[in-house]
Amino acid sequence: MSSLNRAVGAALLAVALVVPLAACTGLRPVYSDSGIGATRVDVAYAAPSNVLERTIYQDLALRLGKSTGAVPLVKVTAWSGSVGLTSDLVPSPVNQRQVIVNAAVTVTAPDGTVLLSATRSQSADLTHGAQVLANQQATETAERQAALLLADTLRLEIIAALAK
Repeated sequence: MSSLNRAVGAALLAVALVVPLAACTGLRPVYSDSGIGATRVDVAYAAPSNVLERTIYQDLALRLGKSTGAVPLVKVTAWSGSVGLTSDLVPSPVNQRQVIVNAAVTVTAPDGTVLLSATRSQSADLTHGAQVLANQQATETAERQAALLLADTLRLEIIAALAK
């Protein structure tokens, strides 16, 4: 009988602790649209001229939205470069490299006013070895990673420019 009383008491205690917490926070899905940045921004995008620009535009369209008509135009010009991070003084089968993706972004209002003109860059590290195909794939993956990080930075800049 006493174990039943303890079980009922523990259940009542759990309910007493959970109910006030649930009342003040509310329950909502973790991956819902009610988070930060969930509002749609009406912008149009210029046509991409390379893979980096396409990656940036796709990420921006996914996170900001895409519209047509008399809306601000976002134009991104992206390019990349690569530098070696290790010296060749000691022979090694692999060498560390860094890919840097640069982007010039311009946001133009429908009346032709330039709302934002900026240049930003992002980098990603990678390792090159003896296999040419693996090196090419590693470079492309690092460029994509840097472009996605850069798109996130550009997204915040575009939102700030349109909020002015």
